[in-house]
Amino acid sequence: MRIKTRGHSCIELSTIDGSLLLDPGVFSDLTGAFEGKQAVLITHEHVDHADENAIVQALNANRVLEVYAPVALAQTLRDQLPSTAAAQVHTVCAGADFVVGGIKVRAVGGTHATIHQSIDLVANVGYVLGDHAVGQPVVYHPGDSYHVPVGVPVDVLLLPVMAPWAKMSEAADFAVAMKAATWAPIHDGLLNERGVALFDRQLGAIAQRGGSRFERLELGSEYKVEELLARQRG
Repeated sequence: MRIKTRGHSCIELSTIDGSLLLDPGVFSDLTGAFEGKQAVLITHEHVDHADENAIVQALNANRVLEVYAPVALAQTLRDQLPSTAAAQVHTVCAGADFVVGGIKVRAVGGTHATIHQSIDLVANVGYVLGDHAVGQPVVYHPGDSYHVPVGVPVDVLLLPVMAPWAKMSEAADFAVAMKAATWAPIHDGLLNERGVALFDRQLGAIAQRGGSRFERLELGSEYKVEELLARQRG
């Protein structure tokens, strides 16, 4: 399995059978992002996770691309598409299981983290991707939530590190609870270089104390997930 970040919360996962794109939002580099993809998985409707214009254009251009999103966003996308393309958009909720691009996907969670009591909550589904039963490592993208799925062993945690709804202690507690071997930071598009260095240093130290490895993925570089895990073991 191969992984690549396009910035903020946008991630590509690929196998020999296909390639998925997660959370293509407006803070991410989406140049060529939809090319060769079998599916787009979206955790929730906020623009830093779902660039609606880019997604609609991709669906109009590719009649085999499938999009999975929570109900409100799925309907919003369908409303912007002709009927043939609208049929490519699938509603997903917590508990759903499906396979796309050769990757088993399980949807978990269900609700966005609280930003403030005066701001309405929206649906948020996290995605557990991969399957130990067939020799695939397991990667977890939680979207904007620190939901810990029960009984789900995860190898690589895509860890949201900075958001209006989060603080570093919560990110660290979530990561420790997940017990993943590798923590890869995401949701950092609002951090400048000083902020990135601070979060990496602090969370990296916490990961190390707990026997995990904090691994920042360089923008646009592709990594083998198995090699990231080997670094942690080695």
